[in-house]
Amino acid sequence: MFGKLLGLVSSLQIGARIKEKVDAIKRQAIVAVIGVVILLFALIFGLLAGYHALVEIAEFSPLEASGIVAGGLLLLACFILAAIPLFGERPAKSKPQMMVDAGTEGLEMVDKKLNQAMRKTSPITLLAVAFAAGLLASRR
Repeated sequence: MFGKLLGLVSSLQIGARIKEKVDAIKRQAIVAVIGVVILLFALIFGLLAGYHALVEIAEFSPLEASGIVAGGLLLLACFILAAIPLFGERPAKSKPQMMVDAGTEGLEMVDKKLNQAMRKTSPITLLAVAFAAGLLASRR
């Protein structure tokens, strides 16, 4: 009974943590969307200012100024599309072969020693030794 109650409380705590994380992610997403919208407004304002500067200060015709702004945007888009492969999937870094081999050799050695101990002694003796080792380890 107590175990079931403890499991229920634990699962409720996990659910509450998940809900808090989801709420935090929602808040971050909302702030990011607001930032992107403001960035788009700034970009549009900058393009309009550049267009008016070309028309009034550099004395281009409105058609020429529109062509210059559109050409600049086209050039920017081409650079961005050309850079897409640079941001693709990166290969995973592999561990040095010596480290991998040493780890597996150590596990194999421990496995062999455990198998030898199990063949030489009874499972009840091994269980008692493991229990005693667990008690000693938990007291430190």
